[in-house]
Amino acid sequence: MKINAQFRDLTLSPLDFMEVLNRLGSIIDSIAQKRGDVQKNTWRLKGNSRADAGLYPAFDEGGASPAALAVLKEEFRNSPNRTYVSIWDGSDAAASGVSMVCHVGRPGALNLFVVEMLGEYALAELTTVASIVTCTVQEFNPAYVGVSPKGYFEKRVFDDKPGVGWMLYLPKLITAQQVPEARALIPVPEHGKNQTGTIIISVTDAVFSIDNPEHIEIANRIEIRLVDQDLLPRYVDL
Repeated sequence: MKINAQFRDLTLSPLDFMEVLNRLGSIIDSIAQKRGDVQKNTWRLKGNSRADAGLYPAFDEGGASPAALAVLKEEFRNSPNRTYVSIWDGSDAAASGVSMVCHVGRPGALNLFVVEMLGEYALAELTTVASIVTCTVQEFNPAYVGVSPKGYFEKRVFDDKPGVGWMLYLPKLITAQQVPEARALIPVPEHGKNQTGTIIISVTDAVFSIDNPEHIEIANRIEIRLVDQDLLPRYVDL
């Protein structure tokens, strides 16, 4: 299961690795509140091999670790205008675990944040995944956040727009009257303030699967309904 978000941030520099790691740390904390087996102190910077990927802790007791900051600064010394921070949870199982990557360009550029959940984590409960989406919204103020399994990208209705998949956050107030096909709508506030957007959920009684034709059909119908009401943005307009 993947969570994809695109965002613009006039305040975030591509070299501000401490800020990026702190934001990722907040999202990890939101996962840990739902799953006791996720601990921030086990997370590591990704590397070119499994051995390399275990060398540098992403966090320490104070937040972003000095080792991680030093490695990232050196890695992007000659390419400061577009950087990324890629971390994983240090899981022993190669086919299970959680990873994150955040690509950042110059202030105001369109950036990308991705969470990938493998194995048992890909079967996370709806409330756990929705909480990750909510925290992502609070940390990055994205143009959208999509949650879907690998393979759904090719099954969405519109090639030039984000798909609904299992969940889609849009920074709009959306009602059940507007999207009756949605199985649930979760309002998203900004750090306890008024509602700033809505998570549209296509399936509530199971984890979304591309092997289930009914799941695909529901998500596609929601996409069509959103486009009919001019609620689903085009990638070029983000």
